[in-house]
Amino acid sequence: MVVTLVAALNPALRATRVTPMAALRDAELQDTKKRGRLVLAVAIFLAAIGLAMTLVGLFGGISDSGTAAGLLGGGAALVLFAVSLFSPRLVRPLASVTGRPLERLRGLTGRLARENAMRKPGRTASTAAALMIGLALIVFVTVFAAGINSSVAKTIDENFKGEIILQNTDGFSPIPSDALHAARQVDGVQTVSAITYATGKLPRGGGNIQLAAVDPETLGDVLALDFQSGAPGAFAALGPQATILNDTFAKNKGYKIGDTLRVKTPTERIATFRVLGTVKGELDLLGKALINQSATSQFGRLQPNFALARLTPDASPKDVQKAMENALKGPYPTVEVQNQSQLKDQQKQQVGQLLGLIYALLSLAIVVSIFGIVNTLALSIHERTRELGMLRAVGMSRRQVRTMVRYEAVITALIGAILGMVLGCLFAALVSRPLADEGFGLSYPVGTLLVLLVLSALAGVVAAIGPARRASRLDVLRALAYE
Repeated sequence: MVVTLVAALNPALRATRVTPMAALRDAELQDTKKRGRLVLAVAIFLAAIGLAMTLVGLFGGISDSGTAAGLLGGGAALVLFAVSLFSPRLVRPLASVTGRPLERLRGLTGRLARENAMRKPGRTASTAAALMIGLALIVFVTVFAAGINSSVAKTIDENFKGEIILQNTDGFSPIPSDALHAARQVDGVQTVSAITYATGKLPRGGGNIQLAAVDPETLGDVLALDFQSGAPGAFAALGPQATILNDTFAKNKGYKIGDTLRVKTPTERIATFRVLGTVKGELDLLGKALINQSATSQFGRLQPNFALARLTPDASPKDVQKAMENALKGPYPTVEVQNQSQLKDQQKQQVGQLLGLIYALLSLAIVVSIFGIVNTLALSIHERTRELGMLRAVGMSRRQVRTMVRYEAVITALIGAILGMVLGCLFAALVSRPLADEGFGLSYPVGTLLVLLVLSALAGVVAAIGPARRASRLDVLRALAYE
C-alpha cells in the first residue's frame, strides 16, 4: 500500500494543476522547465548518494557483512531510481539509435514507430524502467557468474600442480583421512597433500577467520604459492606455532612478518602463531592463514576438506585416475576423484544451477515489464485513435499498422535493455574491485549479453501482439470522427 501511494503521488499532484480551461481545450499538461530542472537535480543527488553508499559498502572496511550488504543494496536501489528519473532525457537519443535500423529496414513504418516512442519521453522511460531494473540485475548476475567461472578456471590452471583432486561428492564436506593413505598406494602417485579448513575468532571483536592446515613438506609439490613478503623458504619453516597469512588479510589487519596472530579456537583455547610471510590468496583457496596440520588439534578433531595428488612423470593421468577410483569407491564411497578439467566443469555446473534459480526469480520482473509495455501501448493507441484512422485513410494497411506498433514496443524494450545492461555491468565492475586481490577477475560474456538484448526485443514483440491487433482493426470512419 505504501509503494502504491508513493507511486501515485506525482500523478496526483499533476492532476491538481490542470486548469479548467486546459481541460475544455483538451490540452496536454506539459512539463515545465522548472520541474525538469528539479527532477534533474533530484536524480543527480540520489545518484551521488547511492554511489557513495555503494563505495562505502565496498571499500569502507566495514567488518559487519550485514551492514556492508545493506549499504550495497541501498546504494544500488538509489542509483536505479536516479537513472529512472533521468531516463526521460535519454529516451530521444536511445530511441534514435535503436530506431534507425528499423527505419532503414521498413522505411516510413519504422520512422513512425521511432517518432512515436520519442513523442512522450516520460511515458516511454517509465514503461522501460521495469525492464531496465530487471535486466540490470540479470546482467549483474550473469557477468559476476562468468567472472567466477573464469577466475576458478584460471586459479586451477595456474596454481594446481596436482593432476588429480580428491573431494567429497557434495563438494564441501570433509573426506576421511584414511582415503588419502589409500590414494598414496596407487601406482603412479608421487605425492598426495591435503588441505584442512579450521575456523576461529580474532580477539577484540575482529570477526571469524578461516585457516588452512597443510603439510609444508608436500603442499609445494601440488600447489604453487605466490609469496608477497617473506622468502619461499619460510614455507619450509612452517612449524606448529607459525603461520603464513593471506596478503590482503595481513594488510587490512596490519600484520607484518614477526607479529603474532592470536586465534580463539572452537575448543575455547587461544592459539598463537608467528607470522613468517604473506602469500597472494587466489579465491580464498588457502583461507586467511596457512598453518601446519599438526596445529589442528587445538581446533578439535578435523578431517581434510580436499586433497591434491601429483603423479610421477611417466604415469598416465587417465589410467591413474581410473585406478584410484577403483581403490576408493568401495571403502570410501563419499570420496570423488576428479581431474582438473572435471573440477572446472563441476564448478561451472554449480554456478549454472544457482544462476538458473536467480534467472527464474528475476524473470518475474521481466513479466511485469511486459505488462507495462502492453498497458502503455493500449493507452497510446486510445489517444491516437484519430491519428491511426487518418493513417489508414491515406493508405496505410492493417499489416503496416501492426508493424508500426510492434516496432514501437521493440524500441521501448531496447531502451530499457540498454540502460539495464549498462547499469548491470557497472554494478558488477564495482562489486568485483574488492575481490580483485583474492584472484577474482571479471569476464564479460558478450554472446550472452547479445542474447539478452535479442530476448528483450522479442519481449517487446510479445507485448505488442494485443495492442497491434487492436490498432489494425480500428474502423476508419469511426476513428476519423473520434474526438
